[in-house]
Amino acid sequence: MYQFLYTIFSTPFGYVMRFIYQFVGSYGMSIFLFALLVKVLMLPLSLKQKRSMMEVARIQPQLQKIQKTYARDQRRMQEEMQNLYDREGVSPMAGCGTSLITLPIMIGLYGVIIQPLTYFMQLTAAQISEIASRLSFEMTNYHSQIELASRIFANFDQVADVSDRLMRVSMQFGPIDLAATPSFGEFNILWIIPILSGLTSLLMSWLGQKLNPMQNANPQAQSSGKIMMFMMPLMSVWFGFILPAGLGVYWISNNILSGVQEALLNVWMKKKLAEKETQN
Repeated sequence: MYQFLYTIFSTPFGYVMRFIYQFVGSYGMSIFLFALLVKVLMLPLSLKQKRSMMEVARIQPQLQKIQKTYARDQRRMQEEMQNLYDREGVSPMAGCGTSLITLPIMIGLYGVIIQPLTYFMQLTAAQISEIASRLSFEMTNYHSQIELASRIFANFDQVADVSDRLMRVSMQFGPIDLAATPSFGEFNILWIIPILSGLTSLLMSWLGQKLNPMQNANPQAQSSGKIMMFMMPLMSVWFGFILPAGLGVYWISNNILSGVQEALLNVWMKKKLAEKETQN
């Protein structure tokens, strides 16, 4: 099942990553630019989601009045709420696709990072076996391709003729080995990945709290938002310690880009809604 999902999502992502790498020549920078490309492609959905959140916040007092008036009649409450949405031209579910797309992207990128020979270099299983044989390398587990990619970089002349798709790619990004996985039991430079992942996630959560119009309009949203504000950073730190550093670089890049996008969209949407109110 997992291999099927990787094939669906990791194959196209591998082509994109390879294309980017051929221009910048840095594996780490390729991951950052991939995150930037994803943000740009998802911008229409993000705009739709932000607009929906601000529109719902605008009519929140009316929604709360309906909920209070028809507290004992759930069917009538839903009807009145839907009528309000229709009158105001508000779609509360608009932009939900942004959240749904996040998981396939993570699955696809995870496959590219842990199996770079298959998805990034687009080698066949037979070619990978031939390379492993020449370098006296034993493929022992699902993550072996990462280590073999590092072997290829150090001994490229011995395997260059196996395929014209083969690339001499360094997994180093400054002092960080993107092929390695940080460990709780060994303090080293790799710890910077889960730490930055947690900090940028916390910053993103805090910024989301401040700029989310529903936080001030809905007490229930405030409560759940505070929980998520700390849950997501903790999860980011945990995943940073159990996944290859390359995926952590994507997570950090995504957090930073999301924060910048959220701030810019908030300013732009407030201006648009103010113009709409003035026209009405």
